[in-house]
Amino acid sequence: MRLIDSRGWLAILFAAIALTLPQAAQADVSTFIGSVSFDEEADLDNSLGVGLRWGKSSGIFGGETSLMIARPERTSAGESVTAIFYEGRILVNIPVGQVMPFVGVGFGAITTTSADVPSDSDAAAAEALEAIADLQTNSAFSYGAGVRYALSDRMDARFDVRQYQVLSVQSLVQGQIEAETGIELPASVKEKTVQHSELSVGVVIRF
Repeated sequence: MRLIDSRGWLAILFAAIALTLPQAAQADVSTFIGSVSFDEEADLDNSLGVGLRWGKSSGIFGGETSLMIARPERTSAGESVTAIFYEGRILVNIPVGQVMPFVGVGFGAITTTSADVPSDSDAAAAEALEAIADLQTNSAFSYGAGVRYALSDRMDARFDVRQYQVLSVQSLVQGQIEAETGIELPASVKEKTVQHSELSVGVVIRF
């Protein structure tokens, strides 16, 4: 089910970027480390991720760009791949003294690098694995919440919980069915919307 059409995605992305442009003195940069839980349909094990956020995220209404890199293992191939998360976000902050809870939504993409298919796979399994083991870039919508805690005038600690809805991910199960039967399945069946989650902690520096 499509939650927002393509114009909605673009509106979120452009609004997040626009909020990062004015008033450079209020800009901030955040580094973070997180635990990323991948959906089983994506054929990826859970992994640690590291990333960077930059923009203007500390006002009541804020925007930021986020980049995170994780190194999950491709379950079927038995080797690590690189997953790159990048997106623009809109944030709404609720300032209550030193503590600032916030909620946010974002839109971007997740790129997963390719992996080698095991040489001992039979023909049908190899064909199914190749569909998901190749380089993939998929659109992703995210939503989440968190809290910032002021450590000083220019530094905050930040804690995030985020859910990613990743669109049109190749399904291993449906690929196996197609390979074994020789019947080409429609894209709506072969491709799944999967959910990844992120739990992260980081430090924000304001300029």
